[in-house]
Amino acid sequence: MHLIKYDNFWNDPFAEMDRLFDRAVSNNRFAGLFDNQFTSGRSFRVDVYDDNNEAYQVVAELPGVAKEDVGIQLENAVLTISAKRKVKQGEQEQSVQFSRSLTIDDDINADKVTAKLEDGILTVSLPKAEARKPQAITVS
Repeated sequence: MHLIKYDNFWNDPFAEMDRLFDRAVSNNRFAGLFDNQFTSGRSFRVDVYDDNNEAYQVVAELPGVAKEDVGIQLENAVLTISAKRKVKQGEQEQSVQFSRSLTIDDDINADKVTAKLEDGILTVSLPKAEARKPQAITVS
C-alpha cells in the first residue's frame, strides 16, 4: 500500500495569514483564539492510499463526529465526504458543517464501496473494477 500525495490544507502557506487577517478584522477581540479545523471554516485532513491495485483507501480524520452525522457521496468520479459536529463555546452550542471533495479515478466499482468510522477515523474503501485491474498475458 502506498500513499497518494494529496494537497491538504496544512500545506497552504497562506493559511496562517488568512487566520490572522480574519482575526484582525473581526469585531470580537477574542476571535481566532480558539479556532480549530472545525470552527475556522477549513476542511479536515484526508489521506488517499492505493492498496496494491485492489482498492483505494481514503482515510479522513473526523474527531468528535458521530456516524449518523457523516455523509458520503460518489458521483462522476468525485467522492464527497461531509460531516457536522456540535461545538460548545461556553453555554452556547452550535452545529458546524464541513465537507471535502476528492477527484478519483473512474475505475471504481461503486456497488462495493464501504465505509467505517472508528475512533474519529473514517475509512472509505473504493474497490477497483475488475476490468481495470492489471492482467498478465502469456505469450504463445
